[in-house]
Amino acid sequence: MNLPVQAPLPTDGWPTQTTTMQASTEADCTAFFLDLDEVDADQIAKLQAAGFLDADRRVCLLHERHESFLIRGLEYLPPGFQSMDASRPWFIYWILHALEVLGEDVGRFGAACLNTIKRCWSDALGGGFGGGILQMGHMATTYACCLALAIIGTPEAYDIVDRPALLDFFLRHKDPASGAFQAHDEGEVDVRITYCVISIASLFGILTPELTAGVIEFVAACQTYEGGFGPMPYQEAHGGYTFSGAAILSILNALDRVNLPALTHYVAHRQMAVEGGYQGRTNKLVDGCYSFWMGSVPALIASHTRGVYVSDRAAHQRYILLCCQQLEGGLRDKPGKARDHYHSCYVLSGLSLSQHGDGKTPVFVAGSPENRLEPTHPAYNICPDKVLLIQSYFADKAAGRRIEVVEEMD
Repeated sequence: MNLPVQAPLPTDGWPTQTTTMQASTEADCTAFFLDLDEVDADQIAKLQAAGFLDADRRVCLLHERHESFLIRGLEYLPPGFQSMDASRPWFIYWILHALEVLGEDVGRFGAACLNTIKRCWSDALGGGFGGGILQMGHMATTYACCLALAIIGTPEAYDIVDRPALLDFFLRHKDPASGAFQAHDEGEVDVRITYCVISIASLFGILTPELTAGVIEFVAACQTYEGGFGPMPYQEAHGGYTFSGAAILSILNALDRVNLPALTHYVAHRQMAVEGGYQGRTNKLVDGCYSFWMGSVPALIASHTRGVYVSDRAAHQRYILLCCQQLEGGLRDKPGKARDHYHSCYVLSGLSLSQHGDGKTPVFVAGSPENRLEPTHPAYNICPDKVLLIQSYFADKAAGRRIEVVEEMD
C-alpha cells in the first residue's frame, strides 16, 4: 500500500469553510498513508498483533471483527438507534449484504429476518413494505425488504412478496407527467425512487411496459451539465442520484441514451486526488459510502469506456483499508467519524467493486490476498449469483404459467 502520497490540492489563497475542511480531511487521511519502511519495528509488531498487517506487512481487511459488529446489529441495536425505528428493513439489508460480500453464510439469519420483513407489508395502509409494523408503505423500504429477501435467496423468501399487489403499488405511484415514481402517497418524485421501483420490478419479474413507460426519458432529463444525474431535471448532480440514473439505464439497456463521455468525466472527477476515495458532489468531502454510490458507475459503464476502467483502484482500496476500517470492527465515512451499519455495507460494496470491477476486468486486490471479497452486482448491490437465482425463479414461474395456459387452450 506504499502508493505515492499526493500533495494537498492547491487553492487560490483565500480560505473558506470548504477549503479549510478539505485541507483538514486531506491531512487526516494522509496521516494514515505511512511508508511502512519508515515505521519502527515495535509499531509494526503492534499493527501485526492487532491484525491490521499480515506477516508480510500487507494491510488486512478485518473480516472477523467486521462480521462480529454486523451480526450484533442483527440481534441488538443500542438505545441511540431508537430514531431509526422506521428503518428496520434497511438495517436488515445493510447487514445481510455486508455479511454476504464478506463470505458469511446468511442462511442462518433467514428465519428471523423473514419474520420481521413479512410483518412490514402494509396492506392496511395502501400496500408496499413500510419501515416497521403498521407503518405506511414506502418505495425505499420496499426496496430494502425485497433486496433482503433476494439475499436470503429461498422460495419461501421470494414468495413473501405478493407480486400482483406490489405491481399495483408501483403503478399507483407512477407520475403520469414525468414517467417517474412517487415514494409514497403525496411523497417526492425523483430518480432515486424510480430506481427502487425499476430494480425491484426487474428482480421480481414484474417489469412491464406500463411500468417502464417514460422512465428512460425522465432519467435522461436528469443528467446535468456536469455529466452526473440530479434527483429531478435541472437540479444538482449527486453521487446517489448518479448511481440511480446509471443503474436504471443499465437495467433497461439504455446507457446509450445519455451523454456517456460527460458521465465518465463526472465520475472520474469525483475520485479525490489526495484521499483516493470518492466525494458525492463537486467541492464536497470524501465519504466512504460513495465508494459504492460513485464507485459503482465505472462498473456500470465499463462496456462503453473502450476497455478503460475509470477508477484508480489502488488508491480507492487504500482509502478504504486505511481510512475506513475501525479496529474494533465496522467501517466508517472517514477518519474521525464513527462506524455504522450503513457505511459498513456501502464501503464493503465499494471495496468489492473496486476488486472485481464489472466482472470482466481482471480482479485486483490491494493489500493482503485475504482481503478479497465476494463480488457484488453494480446495478443491484447484491451478489450476482443471487440476482441470477431470483430472476430465474420468477422466469421459470412465468414459463410454467404459459405452458399451463397453452395446455388449457389445447
